[in-house]
Amino acid sequence: MTSKVHTAVLLVGLMVLGPLAGCMSEEAPEAIEADAVLTIDGRPASEATIEAGAWHDLVLIGDGLRISAPADDVLLFVNGSLDIDSSVPVDGDRVSLRLLTTPYAEEVLLVMYDAQGRSTTLDIPMVNGTPIVSGADWFEKMEYILCDVPSDDCGAYKMRWMGAGNGQFERAAIYFQGHFDGLGYDTHIMRVNDHLNPTQPESLNVIAWKPGRSSDCVQGMGAHMDIAPPGGPPGGGTTEGAYDNTAGTVTMMLFARVLADLEVECDTFLALWSSEEEGLRGSNAFANNDCDACLPQDKELRFYINMDMMGISWPAMKANGDPFPYHAWSGPDMDPEEQDVEITSILDHVHRNVLKAPMDLRIDGEFGAGCDQHWDDHNNLVMDVHEDTFGRSDHVTFRNLGAQTIFHLGAYDADYSAYHSPSDTLENMVSVVGGRENLEGSIQFVMWAAMLEFLFADQTPEIRNVG
Repeated sequence: MTSKVHTAVLLVGLMVLGPLAGCMSEEAPEAIEADAVLTIDGRPASEATIEAGAWHDLVLIGDGLRISAPADDVLLFVNGSLDIDSSVPVDGDRVSLRLLTTPYAEEVLLVMYDAQGRSTTLDIPMVNGTPIVSGADWFEKMEYILCDVPSDDCGAYKMRWMGAGNGQFERAAIYFQGHFDGLGYDTHIMRVNDHLNPTQPESLNVIAWKPGRSSDCVQGMGAHMDIAPPGGPPGGGTTEGAYDNTAGTVTMMLFARVLADLEVECDTFLALWSSEEEGLRGSNAFANNDCDACLPQDKELRFYINMDMMGISWPAMKANGDPFPYHAWSGPDMDPEEQDVEITSILDHVHRNVLKAPMDLRIDGEFGAGCDQHWDDHNNLVMDVHEDTFGRSDHVTFRNLGAQTIFHLGAYDADYSAYHSPSDTLENMVSVVGGRENLEGSIQFVMWAAMLEFLFADQTPEIRNVG
């Protein structure tokens, strides 16, 4: 009896081991040899390094291959547009793409795999680079615009008060138009005269257009280039308007350099508005009139991103050791208890996941501005990033037309005493944040946030006009 049991167990064991032995004898799939299929900037993948914040050209060769990366850390661009999933297949025998990280990324992992289950992962070394939008570039352009005497090294485009007959404003508008023209944009100076109302100055906008893949929609970014006139409230006006809003004006110039080499889904305008300080008259004229440079009335207006008062914000620190507040508000916010628009998800994703900002950082006390409807919850929140109804700048023009909007704003009112005053100078901006390096770091962060928001929103079909 015992021998029969042993025999049965042995037979069962042999039956089980047979298939296992066959599986174990099969060779495991070979890893993909990265250097045989991938080049980075024309070099074998294993020899490459990635400069943080800079473009890199990749070519993946092999039918059926795919390359992917952690979407929060590595941005992949195909045919000139961001691939939101950061996972790109080879269509044919090869695919060419571009890679971009933020200046704040810490590693680049690339995974290549094929239909047979083979894969390989590359951990590519990172080094400091020159970001495609940088605080250093911004500062140099600010110095060029806000210096005193025109020369080869000085534009001297101060005193940009909107009004008929202000030659300084006209000079500046022509300079800004030339910047966009030189990058290949279809650029217009849009002039609106209002002689029937002598209490209101005329409006003069600079509008740069870039055609999109679709002829059915439109989207844009903008900043106002006019500054508070002499005697203007609350601080008496300014000659430089460094913070409000030469800072935002220069960000648009830097964004234009980046977007010139990319593709966009919708017709896109990059705008410098006038008469914001006199009641958003420039952006309203663009949005609600019929002219060659005006907002098309037969296309869906998807979204608009506004840059106003840039650079005095986190990670810059006040003299007392507290960080300056950082404000970024999406809208429209029709129900304060619910998220109303898809662009809010992009706003949160860019700051929380891509830029890895300290979203819950708070100060011991409260900030000095309390104009938004969520202020009771956010009065001491450093990264004040949320959906809101806040107005006071040109995004309101487009929000009123149903566009989903984002408004970027640094410290204001009690948190920056030079607002609309003669003290609103580049020198003062440097002083209040404790040095040029701190200012460059602060402006670079918000520029990357806004640029990424645009790139993600451009490739998110769910962002539609709410009207």
